[in-house]
Amino acid sequence: MKESVESTLVKPKKTKKISKDILNIIRTTMRNNIELTHIADNKANVLLSLNALMITFLVPFIVPNFEAIKKFHLVVPLGVLVITAFVTIYISTLVLKPSKFDQNQKLLKKGKYVSPFFFGNFFHLNKEEFSAYIKGALSDNELVKEHLTEDLHYIGSRLGRKMTLVRLAFNVFIIGFFSSMTLAIILIFALN
Repeated sequence: MKESVESTLVKPKKTKKISKDILNIIRTTMRNNIELTHIADNKANVLLSLNALMITFLVPFIVPNFEAIKKFHLVVPLGVLVITAFVTIYISTLVLKPSKFDQNQKLLKKGKYVSPFFFGNFFHLNKEEFSAYIKGALSDNELVKEHLTEDLHYIGSRLGRKMTLVRLAFNVFIIGFFSSMTLAIILIFALN
């Protein structure tokens, strides 16, 4: 691998340095996106834990009291609540699931430069291969800008997917929870 990475990479030309202002903007944007990703993960984790606890308490409650639940016609509202909890858990798990991070391995093996700032692009390289690779990848400021742009795009698009799923999980939880509670109240008072 060392020979293929070193021999196929073309030495890029040196260009003008990146200004400190641009570096600060990039650094701040990346930090903000990473903090927002952490917030999305925390929200998904809260939803996952809350719904897992609901199921943990509902199942032991439903089984011994099933006759009373049938008497008060609460099977449907409890079913809606359990389904809501399972769907919310599933969506929250998708938020927390790591994405594919080795998609650029084929490009790397072909001798193309991919961002040396993302671990998924180089974790297969040994120390010597990585050292040679990063020296070449960082030798051209235009290439560095391209790598930073690529990383910003990846972090932003991943954050967008996470936030969309978190929003969906909250909507499912809110609609399902209040629907089951409203249905239970209507059934208890309407049929008794």
